[in-house]
Amino acid sequence: MARSGDRGAKEGEEEEEHHRNPFLSNSINKPWTSKTQFRSEVSKACWDEEMGMGEIIEKKGSLWATTGVIRNGKLYCHIEEILFLAERGALILTSPDGKTINVGDIYKMILGSKFGCSWESFEAYRHLKSLGYIVQRYGIPWTLKNDIICCSSNSPSENNTRCFEISNLLQDMQISELKPTFKVYLPNSKFRKSSPSDPSFLLCLLSGNPPSRSEVENLEKKCDGLPLKFCYVDHGRVSFFSFDKERLPTLP
Repeated sequence: MARSGDRGAKEGEEEEEHHRNPFLSNSINKPWTSKTQFRSEVSKACWDEEMGMGEIIEKKGSLWATTGVIRNGKLYCHIEEILFLAERGALILTSPDGKTINVGDIYKMILGSKFGCSWESFEAYRHLKSLGYIVQRYGIPWTLKNDIICCSSNSPSENNTRCFEISNLLQDMQISELKPTFKVYLPNSKFRKSSPSDPSFLLCLLSGNPPSRSEVENLEKKCDGLPLKFCYVDHGRVSFFSFDKERLPTLP
């Protein structure tokens, strides 16, 4: 008989690496646990404070097919991706001087909301990833190969770097306007960062009351018809909802 620990680790790997969707299968959902898990294949990343991201210096496993962004031929991951993988023992983050940054310190980095991700955003990200969805920061392309919004500079590599830095600065700005936080794709073993197609929906994080009808309609116009879903996080409880238009019958 298989031990429960081995069985849980195997199921976790299948959810993350093969992107199983519990809503499309009969798989049983297990509640998330805060205990760090351990794996035989562990990737390594070095934290870049200026970029606010981790540069992957040792890549292992298939999970990178849907994690991280490519810039100038290098793979980087956002802080929410780092913590999600670190919690599962799939990634070790180090400082530039080679010292390991433990999970507790990564929590503090997110709690400061300094790197474009709040704690609420991370909880929404973690919830979706645990269900097998592919999640991408809104406004940050997987690669810059097809990115046409660039700044003039002396070299292509310098050009890409400046575009990337500006994108991060925009993500860090505290704007009260309702806007998408993540692009969310259905589980897909054939997913490619170079040709991701349209997401299944855009996710907007809410910090207070539900949006007004005019806010939702204005946001829909800006999102080119992509489906919108909203997320509210309250003391660890992650709730998702959306709005549908209904045409009432005309009374005689």
